[in-house]
Amino acid sequence: MDVTERSAAGPARQPLLAAALLTAAGLVDAVSAWAHTRHGRFAVATADGVYQVDLGAWAWVHLAVGGAVVLAGLAVLGRRRRAVPLAFCCVLPAIVVDLLLFPYAPVRAVIVVALDGAALRLLARHHRSTRAEDQPRRGAAG
Repeated sequence: MDVTERSAAGPARQPLLAAALLTAAGLVDAVSAWAHTRHGRFAVATADGVYQVDLGAWAWVHLAVGGAVVLAGLAVLGRRRRAVPLAFCCVLPAIVVDLLLFPYAPVRAVIVVALDGAALRLLARHHRSTRAEDQPRRGAAG
């Protein structure tokens, strides 16, 4: 396989990899959120004492956002027409929710935000390259 064949195959695989990353990140979010709906209490120690924090409502929000990211990943996999804007609209709130819940599950939050960010970068690069191919070339004598 020479360089031109490799470079032509790379952009075609970007949406497939992005769909896999989005689906995996959404599943991790949904499964961990489902676990927090059952046992979402954390003990927080401060200088004034120990408090119990219930994250039940945040867990339901997290579950909905994780489900939306899974659906966005499946839409990208199915190469739907508006899959890229849908993915951006679903993943950005997911990143915000993961960062808000960072103190309670830091390792999972870092992994999921990294997966979401990598998927968004792949989708943005692919979307930009396909838009550049669709635009007519300027300066061509015709």
